[in-house]
Amino acid sequence: MYEFSSRVRYSECAPDYSLSLAGLVNYLQDCATFHAENVGRSGQMLKKEGKAWMITNWRIRVDRYPRHGEFITTRTWGHGFKGLEALRNFTVKDAEGNLLAYADSRWCYFDMEEGRPIRIPDVEMEAYGIEEAFPMDRAPRHIKLPDEGYEEKQPFKVRTIHLDANGHVNNEQYISMALAYLPAGLKAREIRVEYLRQAHLGDVLAPRVYRRDGEYIVWLEIGGSVCCVMQFFV
Repeated sequence: MYEFSSRVRYSECAPDYSLSLAGLVNYLQDCATFHAENVGRSGQMLKKEGKAWMITNWRIRVDRYPRHGEFITTRTWGHGFKGLEALRNFTVKDAEGNLLAYADSRWCYFDMEEGRPIRIPDVEMEAYGIEEAFPMDRAPRHIKLPDEGYEEKQPFKVRTIHLDANGHVNNEQYISMALAYLPAGLKAREIRVEYLRQAHLGDVLAPRVYRRDGEYIVWLEIGGSVCCVMQFFV
């Protein structure tokens, strides 16, 4: 288990002075990278070895978005290894220890040269270990796309600002892209994300948006192939 404490910055906030959803996702992602460094398996080390951890699914629940200036603690731990996947939980709490948000996630161990997931090596499993899973109700792993009733939005190209150290679109960037098609000020109480394909510099992303009471689904396609699906519950 790993945790770090911080204070919600103005640059991480939505216009209402609360932490934005993108800001929350970045806290989770940063906590995972700090955990990796703490156990001696940093992203920089893996990059030299031609390997990387790639997230395949997010499920994030939010009880309350912390306000600007609040002190918060973000915690993460691994709770299982299944086949080619590693399972990781997260929590975010306020200064009094009240639970603000919690999440579950799935990750695969990726061979960057071969361009495919591979078996998780013992050194990784031993470094992180396994702890008890956070109690969350089960949800379908895959997000079902609607056959009709969705809007096709203007395609756009992946730019350098969307990329991370692994040379592909960062997982939080997809969420930020999707939020551009949702109502201003929307506060999602739950978000599910399914990453299906990597997007790289110059790829053309075609957004699709579906709305119904209390739910939005946004997905991005590359050449007719879905690369990321995001489902927001409000």
